Amino acid sequence: MCGIPDQSGIPRMHHNTHMKIGKILLALTFAVLPATASAQTLYKFGFCSGFAGTESRLTIEGQASAEAAIFLSAEDLERFSGDAFAGVNAALTSKLNVHDMTAWIRKDLNGENLAEQYIDIRTTQKPRDGWNSIQFETPVDIEPATGYYVGYTFNQTKTASAISLVDGDHAGAAWIRTGEGSWSERPDLGILSIEALITGDNLPQNDLQFISASLSDDYYVIDTPVSMVYEIRNNGIEPVSVFTLTIADEEAGISVSHTVYQTVPYGVTRSYKESFVIPGVESGKRYRFSASVSKPNGSDDETPGDNSVSLGEIPVLATVFPRTVLLEEFTTERCSNCPAAAETVHDMIATFTDDQKKRFAMVCHHSGYGIDAFTQPCDKDYIWFYNDGGNMYAPAFMLNRVGETGGTVSTPVFGNLPVSAFAYKVTQAQDVPALYSIEVSGTHDAAARRLHVKVEGEEMLASLENPRITVYVVEDNVLASDDGMGQSGSGGAKFYHNHVERAYNSTWGEPAAWNGNKYAYECDLEYPEGCKTEDMQVVAFISNYDETDPVNCEVGNAAWKALADFDPSGIEGISTDSGRTSASIYDLSGSLSRNCDDTTGLPAGVYIVKKISGGKSTTSKIIIR
Repeated sequence: MCGIPDQSGIPRMHHNTHMKIGKILLALTFAVLPATASAQTLYKFGFCSGFAGTESRLTIEGQASAEAAIFLSAEDLERFSGDAFAGVNAALTSKLNVHDMTAWIRKDLNGENLAEQYIDIRTTQKPRDGWNSIQFETPVDIEPATGYYVGYTFNQTKTASAISLVDGDHAGAAWIRTGEGSWSERPDLGILSIEALITGDNLPQNDLQFISASLSDDYYVIDTPVSMVYEIRNNGIEPVSVFTLTIADEEAGISVSHTVYQTVPYGVTRSYKESFVIPGVESGKRYRFSASVSKPNGSDDETPGDNSVSLGEIPVLATVFPRTVLLEEFTTERCSNCPAAAETVHDMIATFTDDQKKRFAMVCHHSGYGIDAFTQPCDKDYIWFYNDGGNMYAPAFMLNRVGETGGTVSTPVFGNLPVSAFAYKVTQAQDVPALYSIEVSGTHDAAARRLHVKVEGEEMLASLENPRITVYVVEDNVLASDDGMGQSGSGGAKFYHNHVERAYNSTWGEPAAWNGNKYAYECDLEYPEGCKTEDMQVVAFISNYDETDPVNCEVGNAAWKALADFDPSGIEGISTDSGRTSASIYDLSGSLSRNCDDTTGLPAGVYIVKKISGGKSTTSKIIIR
């Protein structure tokens, strides 16, 4: 087909060869507002649910023409019997380089236009980004048992990406033609942002469409409210003020409904959030829930086929666990900005409640900006987490080894934050329930500087593909090298490190022994001489390990325990007559301090009191301050 040039010299494609030049000139002088388009509402009908795509999915090169259309079948239009097409609502991704548009209705893609309307950059109504509501001068009656193509033709002066599409799949929703080529159906591109404008007396009155829905979690905990964010659109002429929202698994006979009072005007899509407690579910089972809307304004929905969406298969859990977060810092004595980061962490912890402090564990890796006297072999391996071609920096942090969003590099590593932002990030992570429990216990032989650590827990849902257990022994209040003066950026004052690694079981953790959904792990660790046991803790966590992906090593849960709270080992048993009562006090090295339970005059520290009465032995811990 050859194009007919308009006054700009740009080829203009159309199929009505009898179009009068006078009509074109008329369109150039005033806005396209047909006399038949009265105050009556124009109904918008298409497959895109009112959405206009804003990102290009199709680029057409050079000066060219193109056409786009959707096909409305006789079944689609059956409920509009007696009504008429009043125009076309067509969205453009970008008007850039688009000279003109012609909206049209056809019975055949290569047939004549039953109605058409032209606009260009010189008319009062010009092509614009987003929706272009183009009305015909004379509506076209919708004939019974007839399908129609609804579309537009445009001419571009240069390369352009004008055709608007959205995600989805629907028969007849993406017919496209470029230049002198043939029409092609392109479901791979999605759904065209095209709607027919319909006028008449048979327009839908009460018609809600369920667009999407998602639960706040990928699981449901028995007797616990779950939040659902959902999106609905009012496709009926009447504004909706009340409707019914339902979550159900029909096969399992489970259903719960809420009456929702929200106003949704015609043609508007809105999002809402609702909380449900789902009755009748059983722990350990999986359910296929759907979400639906019904009874707009208390009436039956006129097109119930689009009122429901699937929520997928949802496992039901008996419980979830409180989360202790793991904050890991990359820091070295060579880093002049690290003292400020340490101060930030200190100030952040000061804002925590007692419960938040209990559910906060931290370990410092002395790497990221060179190494120092406190660098452990594992710290050098952990620079893998930066995932930036060997680039790294300090101070830097990881929170539960969760991948950070918004950057160009896939990494769990992020930089220092202001105190308030850091506190928010940590406490928000604490609020996410854990699917794994974890507890730390064990014994401590202070004389040998040895620990026997036991880690136990339970899995509610297998969210970690390759779970590993990692255990660190850390120490606070550690004087920096060179008698405290070795830390760069400390301003010449003595500097003390916190959360310093003193021992660990494995760089990437070790597998636990599993018995059903319960796990257990034990290891022996030895820390170096000179450590202050009163300032030491054991930090343990269960995490995924994927050697190929630094953002797939998320921590499932963490726990920590002060070394002073570990049971002592290496204390010799005491024999006594069954009828006698005796008491002894030992320090943490196992050395006898008193042959009685009188603590008067004992130096400050942690002690173990062992009492024997009636042949029964009890052991307790006391702290002298």
